[in-house]
Amino acid sequence: MAALPLVLISPWTAIYSQPAHYFHPVEHELQEFGWKKRSLLGKLFGKKSVLSIHDMIDKWELDHSVIVKCLGDEFYLFSFPLKSDFIKVWSQGTVFAEGLCLAVRRWCPGLELDSKSMSYTQMWMKLPDLDRCYWTNEVLFMMASSAGQPIAIDTSSSDEARVCIEVDVNEPLVTGVHVDDGEGGFWQSFRYEIPGLCFHCGRIGHKREYCPHPRRRNMQTYGSHNLAPRREHGLPPLRYFSWHRPDAGWVKLNFDGSFKGRTGRAGGGGLLRDAQGSFIAAFATPLDTSDSLMAEIGALEGGLRLALKLNVEQILIEGDSKITIEMLSGKREGTGEEEKSLMTHIRELLQGFQEVTARHEFREANRPADHLANIAIQAHEPMEWHHHPPYSLLPFLHHDQFSRVVPRLVL
Repeated sequence: MAALPLVLISPWTAIYSQPAHYFHPVEHELQEFGWKKRSLLGKLFGKKSVLSIHDMIDKWELDHSVIVKCLGDEFYLFSFPLKSDFIKVWSQGTVFAEGLCLAVRRWCPGLELDSKSMSYTQMWMKLPDLDRCYWTNEVLFMMASSAGQPIAIDTSSSDEARVCIEVDVNEPLVTGVHVDDGEGGFWQSFRYEIPGLCFHCGRIGHKREYCPHPRRRNMQTYGSHNLAPRREHGLPPLRYFSWHRPDAGWVKLNFDGSFKGRTGRAGGGGLLRDAQGSFIAAFATPLDTSDSLMAEIGALEGGLRLALKLNVEQILIEGDSKITIEMLSGKREGTGEEEKSLMTHIRELLQGFQEVTARHEFREANRPADHLANIAIQAHEPMEWHHHPPYSLLPFLHHDQFSRVVPRLVL
């Protein structure tokens, strides 16, 4: 595909397209191109040059123009008139090129420019020569945790186990981990499926000749032995999901229920957040049920009661239980008397709101509620938090506040 021209309009705005289209950076014209609905915030890491952003946009292979607004300090705002281009770039995630790394996440009004929150990317890591007796989710998770945040595990191959992890491009990659097997232990090396690695500092996003980091004493040695060929087949592509703030004037309720068959305990949790993504309140309630669907419905009921207590008028309901959302919208009927009775009560609660919208969301965009449901399982009595969330919830709230994406392997 031929390179598309980069046409400079002003020191702050450019249009990258084929053929070239000229626009002025005024709000009403940006609105025509979905400035608020189809925009991504990008952060460029690595080599700095005039053509840096031009080179990275080439990697996207867009079908239409894109408005590029420079925000300073290598932050850029991209607005896509074509929805398919927006989805393509957003789902592709971080893009690597020679000496460069462009991380993107969805933009929303009032979003703060934070280099740390932009520097996370996902990659697959192989564990070569690992004995199959260690190919369990728990063991692989523990090993991979030393290198980053594990996201997905693949043991479908007969030769090597693979783990998808989230890492910070500002930090050197971990080359391996010592595993204690009770008999002296062994060293398990890691090999990364990435297009490039700096053999000087161990970071991704640039090559050795562009490395800006001084070498530290006792630093690990990096080389081609830390890289592995990228696997192109055998697994469906990752799709990316993130939590989104509700519209102005609305409050979003995220809920989740959980039942642990091994312990026989159930619980439901949820939280309320406003249009700025700010925390309002949360709850975690143990539930007397032995059914996971009833736990989901009970969590929804608890969230609605909390919202009514706080005089919420416009509520957007999100949960990762598709059955519960379909029952709420009337697309599905409950199969048991207990389910029907509780759903009838929930519909009565909905009468207390001026406007109600409900939609299904994948678990990857519902992680704070999932965490609260797990708290509820361990609790002995209902708990509520107002204005100040529990400490363990803070990382999840920070993750959502910056709209960081989470990949989902199986849809």
